[in-house]
Amino acid sequence: MTVLLDTDLLPEADRADAVHAAYDGQHPRRTVVLGPRPVRHRVQRLELGPEVHLLRTAGNALDIVRTPGQVRADAPEHVAIGWHRRGDALVSTAGGDSGIPAGELNCVDMTAPYRLSHRTAHDHDVLILSNRQAGVPVDVVRAAAPALRRSPVYDLVRRHLAGLHVAVAGLPARHRPLTGQATLALVRALLTTAADCASADDAMDAALETRITLYVDAHLGERDLTVERIAAAHAVSVRHLYTLWARAGHPLTPAQWILERRLQLAQQLLAAGPGVSIAVIARRCGFADHSHFSRRFRQAFGLSPTEWRVAAGRGAAR
Repeated sequence: MTVLLDTDLLPEADRADAVHAAYDGQHPRRTVVLGPRPVRHRVQRLELGPEVHLLRTAGNALDIVRTPGQVRADAPEHVAIGWHRRGDALVSTAGGDSGIPAGELNCVDMTAPYRLSHRTAHDHDVLILSNRQAGVPVDVVRAAAPALRRSPVYDLVRRHLAGLHVAVAGLPARHRPLTGQATLALVRALLTTAADCASADDAMDAALETRITLYVDAHLGERDLTVERIAAAHAVSVRHLYTLWARAGHPLTPAQWILERRLQLAQQLLAAGPGVSIAVIARRCGFADHSHFSRRFRQAFGLSPTEWRVAAGRGAAR
């Protein structure tokens, strides 16, 4: 992760110039119009692969303007998918003004002029990727931008983007492009289905493995999470799901993988400390009861949940 800007580390007199440099660089792609002083902004950047990066921006009010001249001078074509964590924001394009509610996705076509107005203090994550990497032409992006919520994967992508910064920041740099590829597949499915274009079915199929893994993680605590339920939720047969899974090279069956993910989650909860009982952790991880959880945990790790928690606590104390 690269911190492009942290104005708290700078003298007040230098902050405005630093904000412009962080957003524009030596070859301006955008113009920043600052709001009221004092200037407070922080910008972090995570690389997810060639022509794909995630920005986390936070600070007080400002406008980000992309002019016709900047569009003409810039290459390649880019699209931005944002998740507004906090604040009141508005994006203005030739098609009109559109509010950006906190907690929702928005799409900005960077091949056309726009103005993004953070009208209050804000906290915003934005995935910026080239249209080439997204695998969608400009006309699809423009058709999708005002209609993201009609995509069947909208909520899935929204949850993914909301947790992406934390998930990727904890990964070694060499592993981040794998997450980037999964994210690209989801974004392609989001844009093509929102635009209702001919390639939507292919994009949904290409993203199916990623959609399934995210679905499983979102529902690990539910005891009725079965292969049959997962297949039904994604409108595929159980046989097709198993075929897809095998083709992707997974060494475990889907049912075995669900169990592994539950046990991994249990490890995380146990390592968090003694405040939550073993029985509660068992329920949160989707196990039928305490004894079933303890038996599965010992089979996987050679220790009971209680023994593992004690060992993890000792390791942390060192």
